[in-house]
Amino acid sequence: MPTTTRIQHRINPRLKKEAEEILEEQGMKPSQAITIFYMEIKRTGGFPFLPTKVPNKQLKKDLLEAEKDKGLKTYKNKKALFDDLDNL
Repeated sequence: MPTTTRIQHRINPRLKKEAEEILEEQGMKPSQAITIFYMEIKRTGGFPFLPTKVPNKQLKKDLLEAEKDKGLKTYKNKKALFDDLDNL
């Protein structure tokens, strides 16, 4: 049985170039980065991190308000929280 196997996938050439430049700066080969990624998938039993999403306008507004403690609600207990959520 071979000790390694070949992976072949299509990827945007610009993304590949930019990512490989970063890896090279860190002294890492793409195959090493892919191996680490696969090891983390195996270790965690799934995707090892949450892909970053760009928040929409409403979420950005809500996050800014939350940072300023504006529009926040507090609840005495879980039941009150879930009751309020049911009314949305």
